[in-house]
Amino acid sequence: MNALFGDISNIISLSITPAFLMLGVMLQLRVLNNRLDRIIDRRTIVEQRLAGGVQFAVLTHELAILCRRANVIHRAVGISTACMLLVCAAVVALFADDVLALRLGSVIAFLFVGAMLLLVTSFSLFLHEIFIASHSMPSTALHRARQPDGQH
Repeated sequence: MNALFGDISNIISLSITPAFLMLGVMLQLRVLNNRLDRIIDRRTIVEQRLAGGVQFAVLTHELAILCRRANVIHRAVGISTACMLLVCAAVVALFADDVLALRLGSVIAFLFVGAMLLLVTSFSLFLHEIFIASHSMPSTALHRARQPDGQH
């Protein structure tokens, strides 16, 4: 019985790394959710102004950018969630391997590497959304191009 507790405590020690990873992914999901909330709030304001007939071309452009940003964030949230599922599956496989002696080392490694690839993809999408947001600000070249030549 002592040997069993020794094995379980070792497995619990091994599962601490995925637990920290899950915490990091949950924090990332929180950041993504906050950004999505701000996009939705801004979209509501733009749609209200659009309904009032104010600056139709500028507001439709901003609405298109907000839609694009929201789509990128949605993909990042989905990929982060898939990452979280793979990490959880890796922890389950870790315990199943120990309890049932299934020799799942390769499966556990595959799940963990897959989770890391999904995490990299999610962070890349997050960076892409930030890029879209920062390049849609009025001080960027897109908005300067609308001014007459010679005025920058």
